[in-house]
Amino acid sequence: MEQRSADLAAPAPAPTTGDNVEPSTVGQTVPVTPTPATPTRLRRLRRLRRLRRLRPQALIGSSYLLLAFALTIRVWSEPARNIIAGNPNDTGLYCWWLAHTAHAVTSLSNPFITHLANAPEGINALWNTSVLVPGLILTPLTIVAGPVASYNVLVVLAFLLSASGAYLFARTLGVRTAPAYVGGAVYGFSPALVAAGTGHLSLVLAPAIPLLLCLVTDIVRQTGRPLRKGLLLGTGAGLQLLTGEEVLFITAVTATLGLALLMASRPEYVRRAGGSARALLIAFLSCLALTGIPLGIQFFGSPRSHGSPFLTNFFKSDLTGFYVPSARQLLASAAQTERAAAYQGGAPEYMAYLGWPLLIICVSATVIGFRDLRLRIAGLTGVALAVLTLGSTLLVRGIETGLPLPWHLVARIPVFDAALPDRFALGTALMAGLVLAIVLDRLPSQLDLGGPLTATVAVAVAAVCVLPLVPRPYSVERSPDVPSFFTTNAIEILPANSNVLVLPYPSGVQTAPLFWQAAARFHFSMPGGYFIGPAEDGQAFMGGRTPTATARFLTDVGKGMSSEPLTPARIAQARDDFARLRIRAVILGPTPHAAELRDTVTFLVGSQPTFTGGVYVWLPA
Repeated sequence: MEQRSADLAAPAPAPTTGDNVEPSTVGQTVPVTPTPATPTRLRRLRRLRRLRRLRPQALIGSSYLLLAFALTIRVWSEPARNIIAGNPNDTGLYCWWLAHTAHAVTSLSNPFITHLANAPEGINALWNTSVLVPGLILTPLTIVAGPVASYNVLVVLAFLLSASGAYLFARTLGVRTAPAYVGGAVYGFSPALVAAGTGHLSLVLAPAIPLLLCLVTDIVRQTGRPLRKGLLLGTGAGLQLLTGEEVLFITAVTATLGLALLMASRPEYVRRAGGSARALLIAFLSCLALTGIPLGIQFFGSPRSHGSPFLTNFFKSDLTGFYVPSARQLLASAAQTERAAAYQGGAPEYMAYLGWPLLIICVSATVIGFRDLRLRIAGLTGVALAVLTLGSTLLVRGIETGLPLPWHLVARIPVFDAALPDRFALGTALMAGLVLAIVLDRLPSQLDLGGPLTATVAVAVAAVCVLPLVPRPYSVERSPDVPSFFTTNAIEILPANSNVLVLPYPSGVQTAPLFWQAAARFHFSMPGGYFIGPAEDGQAFMGGRTPTATARFLTDVGKGMSSEPLTPARIAQARDDFARLRIRAVILGPTPHAAELRDTVTFLVGSQPTFTGGVYVWLPA
């Protein structure tokens, strides 16, 4: 195949806008009187040129937005209550963080350390997926319409911005508009992002991967001013760090793999890397200036953790996941969805799927078009990321083979040890979209079939690759009902800023109390919650340290699993725990075993509750 001599060395060609030549009378001489180029006329011409350049981008962005609305269409019948079905507990977690950020803004409190949950020890927001920047931006909406509405808006923006970012990345690599549009759609609505959209807000908000790679590409090309490019890259990386550290880590690994392949393929880039190194240094310093204080709080503040709260080598892709679609895909058969449903990581982590047509195109294009630097780097980077998604040992059809894989070599390195390998599928999806875009872009020069026939072939190739990826619109469910106690003046019965034991006990599998606390605008703090915190040895753990004996006992009662008698020792233990945690009140909301919990708490507290606003309230002496 034809080699492109300046794949990455030259900027992308500007899109053509058509001829601007006025027709003339043949065979006649027509005198032309030049029009004075007044400042007003020049400004008008510049505005017209900008509008012409922006028109295709506006149409492309609008179409991505419509696709995002189509995917989430069922949410919008009641956006302040409906949530995407399939992972309500994680959705509740993100809604709580969005509400918490809005509260921190309005109360001028610390957004990085909170004692509103896991009280009195507190939570380090940077060790959790707290989506601080999106929460800050949408604070007005969260205050007016609630965190569920903000969550739903962010999901739509995630798909729109991720697809648009991939489109811009393809254009940066010299791909024409139509093929770049297809590549953007493949990434922006990929099975990886659609799966992440089921409760994993910090993952689906992934436009930073293509956008930051755009800036890295410009820095390597040494186009533009190093100071400006470095500042943009550093600021973007800093904002992403405060949105979701995992996506920034995936971006860094993807960029490192791509740069290593570039240096190996074009050693001349090493020799003239001085300008790029300066821009990258500026990026590092500007990112550090933006995130230095938050990172200091994360790694040196309290409470802080280390490692991952998840089982090592569990959240990894199954090899069959690359070609077996899940129920998220519109064209998946019942047998295929049944196989995908057996995946050990669950539906929100089933992110690797690309489908046989796109896999074949990516592999064959990388091999046949190896001399095209863009295809070589995108294809090989995609392969490397796909291998990383498989984890430390190979999993095939749910069977652990024990075959060691490259992730095993890095799994214990700090930062790597806290990453979930299956989520590198985000980078794989981006590379697959780029390869397809480049293939479609090269077809006219590779096929000598005439314009209409070449266009037909290109449309057929795109359709065959894209149709298996088309997602079903999300199903929805209702967010938990909030008793009126938390939304009316009845809440004033609780001392402001007091520590309140809320039942059912809040945890990663019981998130209704998170919605209740957010609806009460954080009038009180509470023990428990859904968070990552340090266990007794500092290791990151879901829920942090072991809850008190009383909390564990009440959790079992709330599940209908406890037949332990209420002995004097148990009552004494409960009152000691209440005093140590400075519990000023106990609230019991709607739950399947409310009667058992009500009677149990009455014995432990030693007084009868008040029923108001749909909840039982005890105010211990």
